[in-house]
Amino acid sequence: MRPLIPSVAVLLVLSACASNPAPRDTVARLDASHPRYDSARCRKARAEAEQYNEHRIIRAVVGVGGNVVMPFAGAAAGGALTHRLERKKAKLNHAVAKACLDDPLARKAVAAR
Repeated sequence: MRPLIPSVAVLLVLSACASNPAPRDTVARLDASHPRYDSARCRKARAEAEQYNEHRIIRAVVGVGGNVVMPFAGAAAGGALTHRLERKKAKLNHAVAKACLDDPLARKAVAAR
């Protein structure tokens, strides 16, 4: 059981380091003078990014509550929820970049930030 504890700790630290930027930050980095910035697709993508919710309270409740019920269950459930939300953030960032930018390399750079 002892080797499991450092492994879980390392996994949690690495998952925290590999987080995507919030979609609102991606929108804030866009150039408002770009021709595609005022297009209908870009406005829709920016509106979806502004409505994104990070669910911080829910993640904390799942993590702490799960650990109270069963040790490490909360950490596993919190990690799974965080992973799912990180994928959703990456998709939103990519959708904003795809709708609002022309350059495919810039799209990857904005989505990766």
